[in-house]
Amino acid sequence: MLRFLTTLGLLVFLASPVYANKVAIVIDDMGNSKSDLRAALLPGNLSFAVLPYTPYARAFALRAHHQKKQVLLHMPMEAIENSRPGPGVVTADMTSTQIKLRLVNALDSIPYVAGVNNHMGSKLTQLAVPMQAIMETLASRQLFFIDSRTSEFSVAEQIAGEFGVKSSRRHVFLDNEVNERYLQQQFSQLLGMARKNGQAIGIAHPYPETLNFLQQHLPQLEKQGIELVFVSELTKFTNQNGYLLPVTSAK
Repeated sequence: MLRFLTTLGLLVFLASPVYANKVAIVIDDMGNSKSDLRAALLPGNLSFAVLPYTPYARAFALRAHHQKKQVLLHMPMEAIENSRPGPGVVTADMTSTQIKLRLVNALDSIPYVAGVNNHMGSKLTQLAVPMQAIMETLASRQLFFIDSRTSEFSVAEQIAGEFGVKSSRRHVFLDNEVNERYLQQQFSQLLGMARKNGQAIGIAHPYPETLNFLQQHLPQLEKQGIELVFVSELTKFTNQNGYLLPVTSAK
């Protein structure tokens, strides 16, 4: 009997796909358009970052959750050059109390939030004091943080580690351009980084071209030995800055 069970277990193991390489894709900027709702129907374990106070933010989060997707808050943060990150933006001139209140209100406006990533934020993510207020709030709610890496000087992961917040970073932007050739180039780069390092995180947007591309290519990942996972699976605790993969150019 023992030999039979051992053999059966081995056959089950051999019949199951084994993934050494994991990819997470976060689709940012959700909630502005009714057409965004169809993105939740894409196949696989996708993560969606929803902008607070947008017309379809709540409706999209509800649909995404119903479709067994992961929901993030796409928190507007002050940028160096762009003065219009959107409603609810956190800025460098706010006190820590103001930042915490603004973040809490944004979190409470969207159901089923599992984590947060930054919308813009090339200025704010470089500043320790505002990011401390962000991470203290996330720690209190046991939420993770994904650094979109809109600045190479971001301290977000370092501060996250100091407050015991799981974190990671974006490695590839998939659709700074939306033609087929560029999307394929960036997608191949993402998969190549996953094969080399075991994991990689890509960020995309709900452009029609991007959604059509993902609809076509996501079902092929399993055959390529790539597992599509929620972005939370690729986060971890750290007190070291720059422990993750190199990133490509920021948007």
